[in-house]
Amino acid sequence: MTPLVCPMKRSVWRLVFIALAFVSCGKGAEIEPWAETGVPTPLETVERLGTLNKEAAAVPLTDFADYPAEIQKILRRGSIIFGMTAADQKPFFYTDEKTGTLIGLDVEIGCEIANQLGVQAVFNRDAASFDGVVLNVVNKNVDVALSKLSRTPRRGALVRFTAPYITFRQALLINRLELAKVSSEENLPLYMKQFRGGLAIIKNSSYVGYAESNFPLALKKTYDTWPECIDALFAGEVLAAYRDEGEILIINETRKDSGIMMKPVFINDKQDPIAMAVSHDAPHLQEWLNTFLEDYILQHGSELTPARLIKRHYAPDGAK
Repeated sequence: MTPLVCPMKRSVWRLVFIALAFVSCGKGAEIEPWAETGVPTPLETVERLGTLNKEAAAVPLTDFADYPAEIQKILRRGSIIFGMTAADQKPFFYTDEKTGTLIGLDVEIGCEIANQLGVQAVFNRDAASFDGVVLNVVNKNVDVALSKLSRTPRRGALVRFTAPYITFRQALLINRLELAKVSSEENLPLYMKQFRGGLAIIKNSSYVGYAESNFPLALKKTYDTWPECIDALFAGEVLAAYRDEGEILIINETRKDSGIMMKPVFINDKQDPIAMAVSHDAPHLQEWLNTFLEDYILQHGSELTPARLIKRHYAPDGAK
């Protein structure tokens, strides 16, 4: 587990929670909007948050009487534990190749949350799958699932979800050569309604359920990782790979042969909301996180799109 810490004045935190209002803790801890120029790289952003984070541990809070049990648990421990998958999910969380530092959108959000609570941010990456992250919340191995986690009804029966902080369209990446064997690109909208080809999806992900609902006739093939899905797609083992639009755009961005060999299809009426999750017996923590997200989205909303995330995290220098 990787610890990072962010600061907050203790008297301010009391007002934050009691009033359920998001309060900045001075200019040095405010979330600065990302501008078009002079933007710090993802690594620089996390390093800055880590530097701020160290100050929190030096001022332990000793009076917990006014806080609900789930908040007391975090404050007494001095850390908030976020659950993530073991596999990187760039641009949400991934390891910087040069330094080995965990960076990405979810890491930045987690550090900002810890900053507001005045505790360390710890990232638990024990889960082998997205469903495994949910189970870590259920079993209280982590406080918050922050793992590019799709908010689905099935998972909602197990945990409390926050409001989404980003919403994708669902999408397919289709092998053009395999498509030519069963249909034409002109007839693709009609073929999609009765999709019967091989469909690559990640095992124990939300797209297993999405596939059952949206493509019941498809020949579903599950793989342990998204790269394995893509390898199967380019090898012609399946007709399409199924995930969110961000991941489809990343393939187009990072593989030169994708534009020729593959056809992206974005499904406008099928969404994939990404949210945090907490235990069912942590309603106050859920409410506080929603309050946090309202302010975070207000400041960063223009950046929380697939295209802008890809540009920021896949640019050569890591910035826009």
